Amino acid sequence: MTDKHYLFIDSGARPGGNSETLARRAAAALPPSAVQTWIRLADHPLPPFQDVRHAPDGAYAMPEGAGRRLMDATLAATDLVFVVPLYWYSIPAAAKLYLDHWSGWMRVPGVDFLARLAPKTAWAVSVLSDEDQSVADPLVGTLRLSARYCKMRWGGALLGYGNRPGDVLADAGALARADRFFAA
Repeated sequence: MTDKHYLFIDSGARPGGNSETLARRAAAALPPSAVQTWIRLADHPLPPFQDVRHAPDGAYAMPEGAGRRLMDATLAATDLVFVVPLYWYSIPAAAKLYLDHWSGWMRVPGVDFLARLAPKTAWAVSVLSDEDQSVADPLVGTLRLSARYCKMRWGGALLGYGNRPGDVLADAGALARADRFFAA
């Protein structure tokens, strides 16, 4: 059996934020054989996405720079963990831009991006500043439906509560769920 490789895609605006803290708690419970790669999207800024599907040539070139690093990291992993604080009831702009770039990567000749995504599992870890977790439904739906579109398995969403930095550490229920999140 191939070892698991988890790519943690952190789209938070603050290093060490509550969502990252909760994701790191969940990651600590992974088996020692599991490879973990952590990427902060803020450290790999992507250019605005340009949709050229309907342009005269309609061709997407192989991405360069941050786009190539992110595409390669995405394809190298067996599991994609979206570390996404709830911003305005949805995913942060950096995560949305990353997903927008998937639209181009799936059209780069020879990459077979969609076919290579299909066997992967997508997960979400999010901390919100509302005790009503249903307010995260749009965020979870965005990621779950994106995974479904790509024929990926949906592993689930780990949600916690926190407003100020470190608040999630007081959410005993979220911490307990984190300890067994990837075992599901």
